[in-house]
Amino acid sequence: MTPDTHDQYAPESSLNPRGEFGDVFDFIVCGSGSSGSVVAARLAEDGTASVLLLEAGGDDAAETVSNPAQWPLNLGTSRDWGFVGQPAPGLNGRRLPLSMGKGLGGGSSINVLVWARGHKGDWDHFAAEAGDDAWGYQSILGYYRRIENWQGAPDPARRGVGGPAYVAQPQVPQPVAEAMLRAASTIGIPVYDSPNGEMMEGPGGASIAELRIRDGKRESVFGSYVRPLLSQPNLTVLTDALVT
Repeated sequence: MTPDTHDQYAPESSLNPRGEFGDVFDFIVCGSGSSGSVVAARLAEDGTASVLLLEAGGDDAAETVSNPAQWPLNLGTSRDWGFVGQPAPGLNGRRLPLSMGKGLGGGSSINVLVWARGHKGDWDHFAAEAGDDAWGYQSILGYYRRIENWQGAPDPARRGVGGPAYVAQPQVPQPVAEAMLRAASTIGIPVYDSPNGEMMEGPGGASIAELRIRDGKRESVFGSYVRPLLSQPNLTVLTDALVT
């Protein structure tokens, strides 16, 4: 697989020239979205393997990416693959947009920044279907704790601190969010301090969403996993590199 065109990504943390490894790499990861960023970082982190991370889109320097309030402005632009769904009979034949991020960070650079973990019932269902308890909720909790750098109230059984993914509750929730929680409580829906802790183990509930915002700016998965490693000579990131 070769990129059709490419520009070397030159972030604030300088990257060693591509020529240091030439055109030969131990691993080539296609796509710098949430999955690709994690894979590339895990392969490169110990410094022994040379890793090339290819991204079809451009960089993540735009204010529409970094400014959480501007996230809708990315939809339908060059930072969106622009996929659409099949015509839906229930929508009078309309095809709904299926926005997916194109650029460093992929969807985690254009989404609404919510950190939402899977429900216990979902994970246990996956485990049952796979016949493998490693997919079950109790097992997955260990991965969540490893991933998170949770900024809220301590919950050692369910939340992690010191991981790569910064997660925090909004400092000033919107008044409509507070009103919705009060309304939920009024009609008997339990209200939780966090949507990703105990609430994910019960039949339902309401809570204010947690966000991937650090110091007022979006933190994508690329920002969490890959950017801290960009100074390593064994990691090369190429943008505008469409793989065919």
